[in-house]
Amino acid sequence: MEKEKWQIPFDHPDAVSLLTQRLNELLAPHSHRPLLCLCIGTDRSSGDTLGPLVGTLLTEAPSPNIQICGTLAQPVHAFSLNQVVAEITQLPKTPLIIAIDASLGKQKEVGMVEVGEGALVPGKGVGKQLPAVGDIHIKGIVNAAGAMPSHILQTTRFHVTYEMAIKISRALLTVAATHSTPPI
Repeated sequence: MEKEKWQIPFDHPDAVSLLTQRLNELLAPHSHRPLLCLCIGTDRSSGDTLGPLVGTLLTEAPSPNIQICGTLAQPVHAFSLNQVVAEITQLPKTPLIIAIDASLGKQKEVGMVEVGEGALVPGKGVGKQLPAVGDIHIKGIVNAAGAMPSHILQTTRFHVTYEMAIKISRALLTVAATHSTPPI
């Protein structure tokens, strides 16, 4: 039986506080582990910028309690993901990885932010075979899936992606402020 998805519309008036609450619930059993946000995507496609935008926003308001991999300047994408994951496994402390990525979904889910336990599989919606990553995942459903997924991501409204990134990064910064584990 599949777990019920926890989703919230990015434009919900209490999106940041509800995302923060959900993240705190998922992080509570892992308070001893340092946090690492693995922000996946590319700056070459408006719909796929969600992860790098979140990473960039997190670096602009740095927190000593959170490590960031993936920004607009240095994206983590299909060509670099395996190398970045290999580097993460070499860190002296095993971090709790929060994987963040854009996703295509059903029309009724467009604009939803999903937060849940377990890994996400980047590139799945565009037919790429990449490793599942993350202990916790955050997916922003930026557009509806269709026949040409790469084209759909390239023509996604940047406003949706940008607003999602703002809400997600604010929630992550709030969570990081109360996460007492020293950085990696």
